[in-house]
Amino acid sequence: MKRLRLILILSVLALSGCDDDPEQNPDGFTEFVADIEGDWTIDQVLQNGNDITNLLDFQSFSLRLAYENGLPSSYTLSGPTVPFVLGEDNGSWSFDDPVYPTKINFSDGSSLSFQGAVLSGGDQLTVIVPMGCASNTYTYILSK
Repeated sequence: MKRLRLILILSVLALSGCDDDPEQNPDGFTEFVADIEGDWTIDQVLQNGNDITNLLDFQSFSLRLAYENGLPSSYTLSGPTVPFVLGEDNGSWSFDDPVYPTKINFSDGSSLSFQGAVLSGGDQLTVIVPMGCASNTYTYILSK
């Protein structure tokens, strides 16, 4: 009888000590679009790993990336004397993947690849700028 009473008490304690299922987010998991909105200028330019920043007037360059309703929308390029991938001074742009982007695609058909991860709200981007032959690589380090 004592054994039955002990089993019953332990069972009641075990059942009453359990928590309910953890509360889940009723909206589910939401991933946010990467946000790189702002005016970007060139800090450094590397050609095949060699710093060429002082060889041209890269200070005149500015790329404004705008968002509308939380999504990439338009761009404006100023300082067109700087070698850059864009053929037009303005247009629209988008990411290849809105959550984990590896490229920016522009409305003129050109694109830029990111080197490293894109951090929302970050103040530095490193992009690979394709110009000329594939053996020439240009890396632009941009900042806000």
